[in-house]
Amino acid sequence: MNVLLFAAKNTESGERLKRSIETLASLGSLTDCWNISDLIHHLQTPDPLPEAVVLQAASKHELKALESFRFRLEQVFFVLVLPDADPETVARGHQLRPRFIVYQDSDFSEVGAVLERLEARHRNKTIQFSSFGTESGQ
Repeated sequence: MNVLLFAAKNTESGERLKRSIETLASLGSLTDCWNISDLIHHLQTPDPLPEAVVLQAASKHELKALESFRFRLEQVFFVLVLPDADPETVARGHQLRPRFIVYQDSDFSEVGAVLERLEARHRNKTIQFSSFGTESGQ
């Protein structure tokens, strides 16, 4: 599985998040975006997005900046890490329509579990599709 990670560089929570993703058995590649300009570059390129995107909004300001990418984010499975559980922050996070939301003070074990389930589901669909193609070709 290829993952794009946007996290706060040199922060304890950003490093914890990266470590939780790096431990995935199914991880093929991890692309780090440590600042908003890197993220903009990756989201604006015409290349297909990776199978999963993990976005850590370290502040309400960063969360607001992510809103401009809503259309592109709707095209990919993405996990959103919110800076706090304030009702306004949570509502804003849900407007981005992530597949999973977790909070910055989490241990991020849930993020790894969600990404592993995504990979297993993707793998099962690929196997089913391959089997289907073989049967119909006979």
